[in-house]
Amino acid sequence: MDTIYQSLVTVNPVTLIAAICNLFIQMLVFKHFFLDKVKAVLDARREAADKQLTDAEQAKAEAAAIKRTYEENMLSAKMKADALLSSAQKTAAARSEEILRQAQQQAAQLRNKAASDIEMEKKKAINDAKNEISGLAMAIAGKVVERELNGADQEAMIDKFLNELGESL
Repeated sequence: MDTIYQSLVTVNPVTLIAAICNLFIQMLVFKHFFLDKVKAVLDARREAADKQLTDAEQAKAEAAAIKRTYEENMLSAKMKADALLSSAQKTAAARSEEILRQAQQQAAQLRNKAASDIEMEKKKAINDAKNEISGLAMAIAGKVVERELNGADQEAMIDKFLNELGESL
């Protein structure tokens, strides 16, 4: 048994040269038949990996462009909203000023109309009072004088009485 174990452990130069020749022959066969196919598979994998990387970079660039567009749109929308809000505030302020101006004009017109109505009523009341007073004055004058006055004297007396009455009011 020793010889069996000893033959496994010892280095035989012929076996060593045969093993080395066998290794070179295997490498040549591998190179001749399989190396091109293995290189093609590795190149295909490298190209696929490179393509995935370029696709990922392109997708990243597209996402950045979309993000920029989105941010620009959001900024534009915010500016438009601010402009609309500002415009609405200006319109509301102008409208409120217009309403106030109209209300003041209407109030002034009502005051003027009320003043003119008061003045007219005052004149009407004075005229009514003058007519009544002239009638009373005629009655009193008729009883006091107990004589007939002609038309011109009567008119002059009434006018004088009314003028004196108007000055006292």
